[in-house]
Parts: sequence; structure tokens; C-alpha cells
Amino acid sequence: MKISNKLKKWADAGLISQKQAEKIMLSEQSKNHNIMWKLMFGIAGLLIGLGVILIISSNWRHIPDHLKLLGDFSIWAGILYATYRSIVNKEDKIKELFLILSFLFVAATIGLIAQIFHLSGGWHSFAITWALLGLPFILFSRLVTINFLWLCLVLSALKFDFWRAIIEMFDNTPIAMLISGTMILAALSFSGRQIYEFLGKIVILPKAFSLLSFLAMYCFALTAGATLGFKYMLANVFVFVFLGIRLLMAVYDKNINSFIHNTHLVELYILFLFFTRYGNLFKSGVGFICAGCILLGALYALKKTSKYIKTMEVFHE
Repeated sequence: MKISNKLKKWADAGLISQKQAEKIMLSEQSKNHNIMWKLMFGIAGLLIGLGVILIISSNWRHIPDHLKLLGDFSIWAGILYATYRSIVNKEDKIKELFLILSFLFVAATIGLIAQIFHLSGGWHSFAITWALLGLPFILFSRLVTINFLWLCLVLSALKFDFWRAIIEMFDNTPIAMLISGTMILAALSFSGRQIYEFLGKIVILPKAFSLLSFLAMYCFALTAGATLGFKYMLANVFVFVFLGIRLLMAVYDKNINSFIHNTHLVELYILFLFFTRYGNLFKSGVGFICAGCILLGALYALKKTSKYIKTMEVFHE
């Protein structure tokens, strides 16, 4: 239901006054307007950066090396100055545009220097250098997206041997890997959120780290649980315990959206188990009917349960 319809319904029911409804509506419209502006400026920054790269690359062979370096540092100096002025003047939308351009220009400068001086090191060296030199721009940015991408850049720079060593630590204990991996990611997500609050929400990077760890926790728990579930029944039990804990946390936090999303994940996992365990039922018409009835019964029971819990007072102040 749209926020305008909700506010009208609440006003008609006498829960809020018409004046309060108008103030809430103006506040929500302002938030949506700011988000769209930031998004459009972010897209504009990416397009301008890519356009500059394409123009330069099309005439690359005809430009002397010293002019390449001079032009690169001149443009970069101009972007840095524009970034500084936008921060001083507190022009948040323009600031995000130039921060994105500055971050992209770090990569362009590294690539240019490496090409002119014939430096080599592969993706690992390039990504680490880009991440370190681009960190100041990330710290000043208020966009979760660019912070999220920076974290992905850092993670991609880690050598494959690092990830393989972690996996091999739990090679003989897959259930321990599932449980400990999920708990570690949950702890990282919680730590990132606490750091974000401790720093007074000035820096967005801990929030992006918390979000990345949170998404990784779900992906890891569900993917690893489903993979190991073919061989270890305990893995499936852990997935349901994990989702059950998340449902209880949603009830405790009075977060109905989290409750609904986790309920859908439980439903999807039940579907997954059903199709993997009883897929042979589809070899006959009777099997199709039985499968459909069993599936409808399980989902009906789950829907009724979730609907009952959502109507409880726990989701209301």
C-alpha cells in the first residue's frame, strides 16, 4: 500500500490528524527526492568518467607520454579542487558527483603510469593500490553504493590462496564450516553496525561493511546449507534454526518487513527441500496430485502461522 493511502486511512480512522498526515507526506517526498537526486548525480558521474576514458582511449596512440601524464594530473587536480570546494560549500549532491569522479580517476592514473613505465603486477597489485589511494574519497562519500563497491574491490584483491586456505581449514568438518562461517559473518555485520553508530554515522563505510556481511551471511547459510543438505541432514536443520532465529529477532525488533522476508525464505527453502527430496513423485499423474496437495498443505500452514504472528501486538508500539 502506498504511503499516501496509508496516511489517508490513518487520518480517517483518527489515528493521526490531517496536519500530521501532510507533514509525514512532505517528509517522505523529501526523502525520495533526495535519493533520486543522489542516484542521478551518481549515474552522471559514472557516465562522464566513462566518456572521458573513451575519448582519450580513441586518440591514445597519437598522444606523447609526457602529455598524457601532464593532462592526467591536470585533470585530476581540477577534479580534486572541485571536490574540495563542494565539501567546503556543503553541496552534497555535487560533492558525491566529484567524489565518484575522483575515485575513478585514481584507477585511470594508476593504469596510465603502469602503461607508460611498463609496470606489471596483475589485478592484485592494481586493486590494492586503487583501494588504498581511493580510500579518502570513499570516507567522504555518503553513498552506500560506492562504499559497497570499494569493499568488493578490496575483497577481489585478496588472492585465491587466501580463500582456499579458509575452506581447507574446515574441509573435514563441513557442518562446523557452515555454522562457524555463518556466525562469523553475523558477528562482522553486527560489528560494522556498532562501529557505524559509535562514529556517529559520519562515515558510511562501516554501514556498507555491515550490509555486505549481512548479505554474505544469508547467501552463505542458505547456499552452503542447501549444498550440504544433500549429504548432511543437520545442515538443513541448521538453515531452519538460522531462519527461525532471524524471525524471532524480527519479532523482538518489531520489524515486520524482516519478518515477512524471512518467512518467504522459509517457504522457498521448503520448496527446495520438497523438489530435491520428492522429485520422483512427478513421474506419474498421481504423484503430481500428491505433491501439489502436500505442498499446498505445508505452505497453507506456514501462511496461517505467519499471518497470525503478524497480527499480534508484537509488531505494534
